[in-house]
Amino acid sequence: MKLSVQLYEQARDLIADRLGLDFPERRRADLERGLARVLRSRPATTPHEVLAWLGALPADSHEWRRVAADLTVGETYFFRDGGCFEALEQKVLSALVQSRRAEGAHRLRLWSAACATGEEPYSIAMVLDRLLPDRADWTVTILATDISGKALEAAQRGRYREWALRETPAWVRHRYFRRLPDESFELDPHIRAGVTFAPLNLAGDAYPSLVTNTVAMDLILCRNVLMYFTDEAQRAAVARLQRALVPGGWLVVSPAEASSELFSPLTAVNFPGAIFYRKTPAARPDVILPDLAAPLSPHVAAEPVRQPPIAAAPPERAAPAPADAATSLQHARALADQGDLERARELCETTLARDRLNADAHLLLAAIHQERGQLVAALAALRHAIYLAPDSAPAHFLMGCLLVRQGERRRGRRCMETVVGLLTPLPRGEVLAAVDGLTAGRLLETAQAYLESR
Repeated sequence: MKLSVQLYEQARDLIADRLGLDFPERRRADLERGLARVLRSRPATTPHEVLAWLGALPADSHEWRRVAADLTVGETYFFRDGGCFEALEQKVLSALVQSRRAEGAHRLRLWSAACATGEEPYSIAMVLDRLLPDRADWTVTILATDISGKALEAAQRGRYREWALRETPAWVRHRYFRRLPDESFELDPHIRAGVTFAPLNLAGDAYPSLVTNTVAMDLILCRNVLMYFTDEAQRAAVARLQRALVPGGWLVVSPAEASSELFSPLTAVNFPGAIFYRKTPAARPDVILPDLAAPLSPHVAAEPVRQPPIAAAPPERAAPAPADAATSLQHARALADQGDLERARELCETTLARDRLNADAHLLLAAIHQERGQLVAALAALRHAIYLAPDSAPAHFLMGCLLVRQGERRRGRRCMETVVGLLTPLPRGEVLAAVDGLTAGRLLETAQAYLESR
């Protein structure tokens, strides 16, 4: 489909405004192909009519999510960019595991942003399975998000064609995949169960947030997506991703996206075949990251880059919790965002000791329990929050997420339907109470995406 100059410019500007995606002249053909896919879903509609229709819809509508899926490339494969995964296994994750093990803090939080059909987060899960022979003693969160509900459905099925395994080491194929009669490969259920999938638009403002479980991350992979954003959307996304990291946390992008200017708040760390970015940790003596024997490939060794260790030193002890409940909870959120979940929990408990009817404190405590991997305790706290504030959309949303994680999809779906019912009458720009910066429109968008993808 060929667009006139006027329609191309109209479509380009509208998509940049609503989705943050950039379609300069050199990508005009990509935009035209994407709009052709949109038109196929709306028979007897002209490009002009589609743009007028989309222009009347808010950016957080499910229609725009479908457009985003049509305009973006979701093709990927397991262990894509071998240098990246070799550096992750040998240098970053191995040292992080060793450091946490030495501290007795057996907890890891990883996020694959723009995960497409799941190959990237599943690859990470396989690497961690190898690094953690005592996996049962650890609380590991691997969050995988994407704007496309169709891609998330495929990811959760865990079935792939051989083309998706074209860079997969032989030991991985033998250990984690089963060939089916139709020549597809089914991923080991143990690996599938270790990844949590959720809809999220990186051009939106639903992160970082305790409600969407996008805070206190040790590692974020956001590869081959920022390059498609406008400059403004790139800067906004990088700022949000940086805030989602713990001190000393790592952001992984593709080599084509590396930019000293864009990632200036972070420190670049060079590995053979990969450039990672690290959030400034607390001061510690310099060390050289250790090697791991028998990596995915035997030939990688990091350049002798001297840097602080992976795990950040605990932040200094804060002043005693203030008496005002709202201020106490704000402080607890800040602690949770930094990864200091134990002190955040203590502060919530202190607040609840003064006022057991504080629904916001129960909600925040539930989110903290979720991050600690304590799902039973999280559900119990959410029941208190919903009993005290039955119109709390964030509480119903978090309850739905946890129920889905536990395999109770029908109950989880009912929770998301409740969220949609509560938020639909509200102005989309209204900031929700008890959730820093999260708007009604963004949470509504995410709940609708859950309903569409399940």
